[in-house]
Parts: sequence; structure tokens; C-alpha cells
Amino acid sequence: MMRKALIHLDFPAKHLVVLRERYPELQFVINKEKDGLLKQLEDTEVLITFQCTKEMVAGAPKLKWIQGVSAGIDAMPLEEITSREIILTNGKGIHGTHMAEYALAAMISLARNLHLVFRNQTKRKWERDILQGEIFGATVGILGLGSIGKEVAKKASLMGMKVIGLKNTPESMEYVDHVYGPEEMDEVFIESDYVINLLPHTQQTHGIINKRHFQLMKETACFINMGRGRTVNEEDLIEALQNDEIRALFTDVFEEEPLPEESPLWEMENVVITPHICGESYKYMDHAMEIIEHNLKVYLYKKGEMINLVDFNSGY
Repeated sequence: MMRKALIHLDFPAKHLVVLRERYPELQFVINKEKDGLLKQLEDTEVLITFQCTKEMVAGAPKLKWIQGVSAGIDAMPLEEITSREIILTNGKGIHGTHMAEYALAAMISLARNLHLVFRNQTKRKWERDILQGEIFGATVGILGLGSIGKEVAKKASLMGMKVIGLKNTPESMEYVDHVYGPEEMDEVFIESDYVINLLPHTQQTHGIINKRHFQLMKETACFINMGRGRTVNEEDLIEALQNDEIRALFTDVFEEEPLPEESPLWEMENVVITPHICGESYKYMDHAMEIIEHNLKVYLYKKGEMINLVDFNSGY
């Protein structure tokens, strides 16, 4: 019986052709819907997906490897995957370029107060005394210096910004002026004009950013949330914005998604909301294919090492 790889996502036809031509050892099947999924999983050996449930793992007795195509693994049943000794790899590295561009766009927009300009446009209001700043010479603090954080650091540095950041294991890094360890996280909030949150959501990071951190920030500083909404105490963030403890928020992620209609964030003039799209790009699967193909070669031919193997202890 043919070994089977199930692709549970919207997968471009051009990439499917490539996989079928280059890896004839596997039968590649696409099922991007829920209908018939459990039946398809019964004889699946390899699963390529954005997310996986306990039910999916339980319904796939032959499953040996899950290739996630997102960087975060909080949508994966880690306990079940670990107990079955299923290999888990993620999509770390896919998002570097376009998420770094989002971060730069957010900072430039906030520096030029474009959120206020756009609101005036909807009111047909001509107001020329809106403060116009610049990011050149400003300090950006990056919480999480992984593949995305490194790319943000590079682009921000080339734009003339001072770059500081947070890393679990502090070490000298190109384009970063100073790297702080977890116990020094306060310093990032104190020094920065823009704090960019890229932290993954784990047991250790749940609600880690709270009232105290916003009180440490300059009143002129801005918070940009691109990591996971549940790493931030949203009530404390809203309070900081309402009390003008920080200047503005540019956020793509929230504690609850979609963001409830009753959330005060919708009505705040110093808030820019995007609907969890900073990780999206029409080139997304082009980048993902580099990781998928590398890991397929290692898995099938036992040469080299897989990239983005998930560390179950750290949760990413």
C-alpha cells in the first residue's frame, strides 16, 4: 500500500505538482475541509497542516510526522503528539520578511500619526498640525529575537534605529545593540520608543506583559503586538491606553479572536487594529515549500537533519 501524506490546507496546485514529481514514494492527498478528514487520516503517515486536534491525532494511527506551516504550535495537541512520539516540525522562518515589513510599517505609521490622518479623512477634516515624527534615531525593543525578530532588527537598524531585544539566552547579535535576558525584560520597556512583542504563547509567557510593564514605558512610546494575544494582559493594556500611560497601540493579535464587538479597543483613537493578518502573504507557501522539501528529503532518505524540530520542553 502506498505511503500517504495528507495536506490539510489550501495548497497551490503548482506546489502539489512539484511534490508528486520529486517524491513518488508518497501519495500526496489534499483535504482542506473537515468533511471526510478523519477518514483520510486513517492511513496517513505524514500530515502537513496549520493546526491539528486531539481528535485528528487519535484518528491517525499510522501518523509519524506532522509538518506545521505556522511558527506557533499552540494549535497542536502536544501531549498526544509527545506520547505517540510523533515528529513535529514547524514553519519557523517562513514569516521573517513580510512580518518584519509589517513591523516597519507599524512604526512608520505611528511616527507619522497616520492613524489620526486616516480618521480625519473619513470625517473630511483637513488638519495640518498633527505631529509628524520619524523612526530614525528612535529605539525599538524586540521581545523575542528569533527568525522574525532578527529580520526586524536588521531592517530597523538599516533605517537608523537603535535596536535592543529580549532573548532567552542572551548573546551578541548582528544588528542588535544590546540583548537582554528574561530577568531583564523591564529594561526593554523602559528604554524603547517602540516595543514589538513577538513572544510565543506558552505556559511561561501567558499574560507575561502586564500593567507594570506599561507603566515602565515612556508616555510617548508605542506598543506593537505581533506575537500572540494571550501573552498580554489585555485589560491592563486597555487601561494604559485609556490613561495615556503609552501613546498608541498597533496590534494584530488579541486574547480572544475575532476581537469581540464590545471591546473598547475598537473605538480608541490611539489604536490601530488588524485582524491577525501580519503573518499572511501571497508568497507564504513559496516560503513554506523550502522547509517542507528539506524535511521531506531528510524524512524519506535519512540524510541530514530536519529543520524546525519542535522542542516540547520549551513549547516552540
